[in-house]
Amino acid sequence: MPRRVVIDTDPGVDDAVAILLALASPELEVVALTTVAGNVALDKTTLNARRLLELAGRPDVIVAAGMAEALAGSPAHEGGVHGEDGLGDLDWDEPSVPVHPDDAVEVLRAAIEAGPLTVVAIGPLTNLAVLLRRYPGVDERVERVVIMGGASFMGNVTPAAEFNIWADPEAAREVFAARWPMAIMPLDLTHQAFLNDDDLAYLRSLRTEVGRRCADMLEPYAAFHERWYANRDIIMHDATAIYELIDPTAITSEGVAATVETGGEYSRGATWFDRRPAHRASPVRVGVRLDNDRFRALVRERLATYR
Repeated sequence: MPRRVVIDTDPGVDDAVAILLALASPELEVVALTTVAGNVALDKTTLNARRLLELAGRPDVIVAAGMAEALAGSPAHEGGVHGEDGLGDLDWDEPSVPVHPDDAVEVLRAAIEAGPLTVVAIGPLTNLAVLLRRYPGVDERVERVVIMGGASFMGNVTPAAEFNIWADPEAAREVFAARWPMAIMPLDLTHQAFLNDDDLAYLRSLRTEVGRRCADMLEPYAAFHERWYANRDIIMHDATAIYELIDPTAITSEGVAATVETGGEYSRGATWFDRRPAHRASPVRVGVRLDNDRFRALVRERLATYR
């Protein structure tokens, strides 16, 4: 049976690829996209979730808007890296996919109560923290949480902090302390998963709307990588969380204890992974290694299924 998942997201170009990858994968049953402020403000992340479901031809998937600000009250959105609209500033028709009347936390709770559920969190963790606060004990009823976030060696917002954690470190600290089994995909892993110009050419060669849109969204993201990293490797941070669910053998992981720094002049938003042998059997796993050729092949295969 496919694994039931809710994707908690802030689309975002790499979120878009992750969502399209999930929707094209028979191993997963995507129940809902719950949105949070992150790469852009909440109104834009929610609109982008609707756009992506329209593009994929999946109006059956729920879209529910979540938290517009971090727990501490500050805005949680970044802007710029993914374009002003979050999806590369392309032209889109107004999507017909509706927004659910309940907020993201209520949709998450209902999905958890309906049966075994994995939550894939590829944005700031505010919605999940509010879920924990609103429904104490809910973490014991979640099958698994897969998170894209954190870094061991180098952040991408500060030297210490990765964006999804930095955007709401108080929320991340609460989510990391919960009792659900977790898999965490940090920057140390996600930088091993990237597409390149050959992949953009392949997507365009498909001559489908999904292929063209993906290539067009990824082009300005590639240009950003060239300015920032001096190469056009297009890092697919969020897609690693979906990849881990599609093929559990594809990512090497290790047991850890994990926490988040919420204070510190230089270290706010830093993630700390305790990799000492005492934690090898921990239900918290951190991704360590993947084979990028294998990853790229899967992305190509699944995105080519759209017509």
